[in-house]
Amino acid sequence: MKVRHFAVMTISVAMAVSLAACGGTPSAVPTDEPSESATPTPQATEQPAERQFHMPADCLGILPESRQQSFADQGLVLLGGPGGQYEHYYADPTPEENAGGISCIWGDEDVPESTITVSVAPLTTGNRAAVVDNLIAQGLNEAPLDDAISYAQLGDENSAPAILNLIRDDSWVSVIEALGGEAFFDEAVELASEITDQAYTT
Repeated sequence: MKVRHFAVMTISVAMAVSLAACGGTPSAVPTDEPSESATPTPQATEQPAERQFHMPADCLGILPESRQQSFADQGLVLLGGPGGQYEHYYADPTPEENAGGISCIWGDEDVPESTITVSVAPLTTGNRAAVVDNLIAQGLNEAPLDDAISYAQLGDENSAPAILNLIRDDSWVSVIEALGGEAFFDEAVELASEITDQAYTT
C-alpha cells in the first residue's frame, strides 16, 4: 500500500509539472494608464507683433493710393498740406499741426463744401491731456471705437460738418468732412481707419 501511495503522488507531481510547462508564462495584463508618449507636448504660441506708430512724412503717405485715386476720380485734388498745391491752406496752423503733425486738404477749390481735411499727429503723455480737453470743450461726443477713444460729431448736410477724432496713447487721427450726415460720417470713419493703417506698421 505504501508503494501504491508513493506512485500516485509521483504521478500527481508529474502531471502538475507537465501542466505548468504547457501553460507557459502568464501574459501581461493591459492597464488603462496612458503611456508617457501619449501626453501632448505644450506648443509655444506665437504672439502677434505689436504695431508701432510712425508719423507720415507728407500727405502722399497719409492715405493709401487707392483712396487718393478715388479722390482724383471725384475731381478732388490735394489743395493743402505737405505735397499739396498750398503748403499752408489755412491762415493758421491746425491743432494737429501745432501738436507736431500734418493736415492734408482734398477738395475742389471752386466747391468749398467738397473739402475733406485729414490729419495725423503724434501724442505723448505731455500733450495728450490738453488735446483731449480741447476736444471735449468743442462738445464732441466721446465713445470707445476699436482700440481708440473717439470724439465725434455727425453733422448735417446744410451747415454742420462731420467730425471724427481718434485718440490713442501715441497718436491723434482726425477727419473733417465739410458736409455732415450719415453718409459723410461713414466715409470719415473709413478714412480714419485707412490713416491708422498707413501710420501703424509692425
